[in-house]
Amino acid sequence: MMTETDTTNSPKPWTPAHSDCSETARRESATVTAFGEWILSADADPGDVPPVYVLICKAEAEDRTPCGVESGPLGSTDAMREWARVHVWNNTGHRSFRLVADVPMVMVPKVEPL
Repeated sequence: MMTETDTTNSPKPWTPAHSDCSETARRESATVTAFGEWILSADADPGDVPPVYVLICKAEAEDRTPCGVESGPLGSTDAMREWARVHVWNNTGHRSFRLVADVPMVMVPKVEPL
């Protein structure tokens, strides 16, 4: 799990910021193994299947039942943001969502072996 450090230097889980949802955002995670340092990042191979995103509303109705409405498969982060915007427009108290993402990833050595 990636961590980031706050001003008190106590580790906390990494959570994506709004800026991480852009098409060009690349979050990398370094892992050190017996074979060296490896980097895990989104696979930018144009021949790979494109990412798919699904948003699920976490808000509760007045009777305390969960909304649970799903966006269905969305092909871009722009479409994801638009679905959330429309859902909030139609349901003003529904501001919390879960993101389920199927994003091609690749793990490569930081330094290619000879």
